[in-house]
Amino acid sequence: MEGTGKTPSTVEKAEKSEPITTERFLRYANIFYLSIGMEAYDHQGRRKMIELILRCIFIALILNLNAVLLSELIYVFLAIGKGTNFLEATMNLSFIGFVIVGDLKVWHIWRKRDQLTNVVREMEKLHPKEGHHQKAYDVESHLSGYSRYSKFYFGMHLVLIWTYNLYWAVYYLVCDFWLGIRHFVRMLPYYCWVPWDWSTNSSYYLMYVSQNMAGQTCLSGQLAADLMMCALVTLLVMHFIRLGRGIEEHVAGLLSPQQDLEFLQAAVVYHQRLLQLCHNINEIFGVSLLCNFVSSAFIICFVGFQMTIGGKIDNLVMLVLFLFCALVQVFMITTYAQRLLDASERIGEAVYNHDWFQADLPYRKMLIFMVRRSQQASRLKATIFLNVSLVTVSDLLQLSYKFFALLRTMYVK
Repeated sequence: MEGTGKTPSTVEKAEKSEPITTERFLRYANIFYLSIGMEAYDHQGRRKMIELILRCIFIALILNLNAVLLSELIYVFLAIGKGTNFLEATMNLSFIGFVIVGDLKVWHIWRKRDQLTNVVREMEKLHPKEGHHQKAYDVESHLSGYSRYSKFYFGMHLVLIWTYNLYWAVYYLVCDFWLGIRHFVRMLPYYCWVPWDWSTNSSYYLMYVSQNMAGQTCLSGQLAADLMMCALVTLLVMHFIRLGRGIEEHVAGLLSPQQDLEFLQAAVVYHQRLLQLCHNINEIFGVSLLCNFVSSAFIICFVGFQMTIGGKIDNLVMLVLFLFCALVQVFMITTYAQRLLDASERIGEAVYNHDWFQADLPYRKMLIFMVRRSQQASRLKATIFLNVSLVTVSDLLQLSYKFFALLRTMYVK
């Protein structure tokens, strides 16, 4: 480090002291979107050539995903129609539900791109820019908590999808190529139907790669949408907490009545901006949330059914992973929804708890309206059908059990 005048520790401190931008919260979501060639919102300064390349990648991956989805659907219809391979068909239904939800999420976020861009820009305007301001908002703590949840969330899903994708490749390398135990029967990660013999040399490898790419495309679309929503909710919760703390620390009557009213008016405007942001987030992610919970109910049902009727130990291990990931997804989304609900409800408590006794009459009258508005708490909504919170988990499990009981009855008959 000669000639720079800085030691390594000094450089590390300087890096840590750099202000945290909103892009840091959206980083994981953007990485998964870019992996499928998609930009969920407009990125300023992106070159036209890069946008064209990303669009071509996106179209190719989505076409491949839907081709694989179609082959899986045909397999299920044929199996049910002929009354054969019922267990394989129900296993495929779990995968199909996962793929359809991923497809819908990608399509819906793409359709809402302009709205999402506006939400991100508004978040950037509200975001504290200077380091000392960010300490007041506790930005670093919020980012750290979100990063921990996100890494566990996408880590579990990556383990799941690549356990499925690479199982038969690893099986071949270990049992046939390495140990020479028995002849390898070519299998694909997911059951499908195509009008040719896919077990031939070139066709098999193409099909295997195609299904691997489709699985990762679907997973990236799902993870990116969930991580984007949770990142925006984290930022929204951070602002609600900061607003509540600012109100609670204010002592009315120390300043002039005009200054007290100006403070309260600024708080009301800030609150209104947060409420509008919450409304916009629900507009963007409402359909995705509904798809999440409906598909999770079916996935938990089908996976539970597969586990109860028995099967090979390797299939059971993968099904347990699949079930665990479905539950992790539900708990993560409902946890962030509950945090948003709690943070928005605390605004009314902060208004009541702050020192307003010495304020003049107009100030106290305005407090009534603010408390009344805060009682209509901000919450995540799966369109008009469902208000999301931790209570949603019990409702989802009850619905899954009903489907499970129906499927079990059909199988016994």
